[in-house]
Amino acid sequence: MSKQSIYVQIASKYRGQIEQGELPKGTKLPSVEAIRQEWNVSARTVTAAMQILKSEGLIETRVGSGAIVRNTVPLVRIAPERYFRPHNQPTWLREAERAGRTPHVQHQSERIPAPAGIAERLDIGVGEDVIRTLYLIKMDDRPVTRSAAYEPCSLVGGTTIERPHEGPMANRGIVPRFDAIDIHIDRVDEVLHYRSPTEPESAELQLQAGQAVVEITQTFRAQGTPCETADIVFLSTGYELHYRMAIPVDPRELSAADKKTIAEGRDMPWPHGNW
Repeated sequence: MSKQSIYVQIASKYRGQIEQGELPKGTKLPSVEAIRQEWNVSARTVTAAMQILKSEGLIETRVGSGAIVRNTVPLVRIAPERYFRPHNQPTWLREAERAGRTPHVQHQSERIPAPAGIAERLDIGVGEDVIRTLYLIKMDDRPVTRSAAYEPCSLVGGTTIERPHEGPMANRGIVPRFDAIDIHIDRVDEVLHYRSPTEPESAELQLQAGQAVVEITQTFRAQGTPCETADIVFLSTGYELHYRMAIPVDPRELSAADKKTIAEGRDMPWPHGNW
């Protein structure tokens, strides 16, 4: 039996015990030495098994405490319902509450010239002013996502929502914030990428070697006008991504213009169908 198959078996044993509730949140796993003796393997083999469990988000290591079972209740991100009205708090805060997590957010907003890629996504000129907000969100003191959001100053500049975390609409989420200035967001586009992290992402999210991330490129629109675009990066095991989409029951419900749009392979207007 190869060493590789042994460390996979060790990881599988503890994964099963965690998933079945035999090792609940906060439980300390046996020491590396105890597992080494039980399986008659080297400490390196045990460490490799623990690395698998860490990469899956099942355990964490603490100085002086060894390996501890993490809270395995998933953070669930349900789209597009997470943006539906009414709501008066950021979507990530509601998701933390449902999972029984304690959230903490770091954010910093500043006015900057729009880089070329951001300007294209916001349909503005390169160098036009935008408000950029950088975020690092932690759950139970563990980083789960980092992001950068950009809003054109041509829409928010000089308004009560210019700074997302200041003023009467502070910390309320993008939909109610823009509603407050009579801009009513009616569409969000999200494109997902599964990839290896950059060095800054690995450092800020405290990733282990071999852990992947999911990047969401997101743009909110109101009557076709881009209001905000964002790049959101989180650990691939950090969230469950749920998508619910309406499908017209009868193609005859579609207008002639909609049928032409589909035939040409272009994006449908949104909301549509049963939304």
